[in-house]
Amino acid sequence: MQVALVHTNLTRGGGMEAYLLSLIKGFKQQGDDVTVYACRVDRQLAAELGCTAHQIRPPWPRKIREFRFLHCCNQLPLRQEYDLSIGTARVCSPHVTVCGGVHVETIKHIRRTALFRGVYDLFENRFEEKAFREAPYIMAHSGTIARQIRDHYAIPAEKIKILYPPIDTETFTPMKEDDRTEARAALGIDDRQITFLFVSCGHQRKGLDQLLKAFTVLDPNRYQLLVAGSPIGSGHPTNVRYIGYMNNLRPVYSAVDFTVLPSYYEPFGLVVPESIQCGTPVIVTQGVGAAELLSAEEGILLEDNSHETLVRTMTRLDTGHRIAAGFAQKHGLTIGQHIELIKKAYT
Repeated sequence: MQVALVHTNLTRGGGMEAYLLSLIKGFKQQGDDVTVYACRVDRQLAAELGCTAHQIRPPWPRKIREFRFLHCCNQLPLRQEYDLSIGTARVCSPHVTVCGGVHVETIKHIRRTALFRGVYDLFENRFEEKAFREAPYIMAHSGTIARQIRDHYAIPAEKIKILYPPIDTETFTPMKEDDRTEARAALGIDDRQITFLFVSCGHQRKGLDQLLKAFTVLDPNRYQLLVAGSPIGSGHPTNVRYIGYMNNLRPVYSAVDFTVLPSYYEPFGLVVPESIQCGTPVIVTQGVGAAELLSAEEGILLEDNSHETLVRTMTRLDTGHRIAAGFAQKHGLTIGQHIELIKKAYT
């Protein structure tokens, strides 16, 4: 099958960049030919993945180049030239436009101060609406996202299909107990403490402010928070440690007792299935899309993300527990399962 994928960046990264790589990997594993249209292209990565990459890089100022790229992609005859085309950016030319988060909803939960950001958001919203209205199908990465698309844009429900994004189950697997003990030692985890992990490159939306307030109250001899991803600056409580941007999170997920994601708004939250697949339970707000999949054993749902709620929840915990393998397989979150679901839904 001839498959076209459209995204702003063909590079390594989180969020939609990581999802794009999963799609390429999954389609290639099934013997499909994959062509990617992107504004930024890592040629070495494209060669490693075995895909054809077409770079569309308009000679416009960097701040508005992305929107010119989206406009150019909207003119491509993808539905005519490919058996299946998928846009993971806000484009309407493919058969399917993927929504990993509704931008209108996102900016409700992020404080904007710069004038340019307001203009940028306006353009984002325009391209998002055009993609939703003109693409034949919309893939929503959670039920929460599907509802928000309908609420904000009045899109017919039958046009939207819910397919949760996959995780790499070759990477995220449980560790043997000896290896987990080593990982805990390497991270300086004290067995007398309950250790929580917060993974984020967007701290404001994901509720780090409330976590830091909580850990100013929690006993530092009993509770510890590790933060991976973007730096957190100075002035944080003594029982909070920044461990840097981690390319390999498997030993970190495996080492801690809980992964915590107290987001104000989280369309899905890949850290949730990644953590559980490594055997570690999660603590999340009800607004996290991945919470739709959780059992009581796998996760604790917070009524809100206030620091009072976080403190009350964490002080009730005696220790962590390990989750049996198979969460991703049970919910169709392996890359292979995801590709099969896409083909069943759209071809």
